Amino acid sequence: RERTRRVDHVSPLQAKLWQGLASRVPHVWLNGPSPGADRIPNQLNLGIEFIEGEGLALLLDMQGISVASGTACVSKALEPSYVLSAIGVDRSLAVGSILISLGYHNTPAGVDFTVDQCVKQVEKLRNMSPTWDELRQGRVDPATPEWQA
Repeated sequence: RERTRRVDHVSPLQAKLWQGLASRVPHVWLNGPSPGADRIPNQLNLGIEFIEGEGLALLLDMQGISVASGTACVSKALEPSYVLSAIGVDRSLAVGSILISLGYHNTPAGVDFTVDQCVKQVEKLRNMSPTWDELRQGRVDPATPEWQA
């Protein structure tokens, strides 16, 4: 009975969340189709390179934002999600994946807060990453076959 109303509520929030993250977090990828008719409107599964999703989930939790690392069917193993592997997501993106769910109580202001905190916490994690440092200094090119291997 409430599906249409809920879809109408979360669809613009999902688009706002993705646009905010895509514009402010370098090397972030959407797992699955873009927000719109081909995507369930209440979730975003993102791959964020040069971090681990579990670390980001913990840091966001400390800010009052609940996300999951991996997929909706995540296991207790620290291996990449079999669902992400099955759809061809590279291991480096799969371990940096988080799942963000949206619902009835989410607001545009809450999405803005989530984007701001994701930017801040991804930066914090990347500043601890030697690979991120090498990339910033131009010693690594993620587009090269050697990096992708």
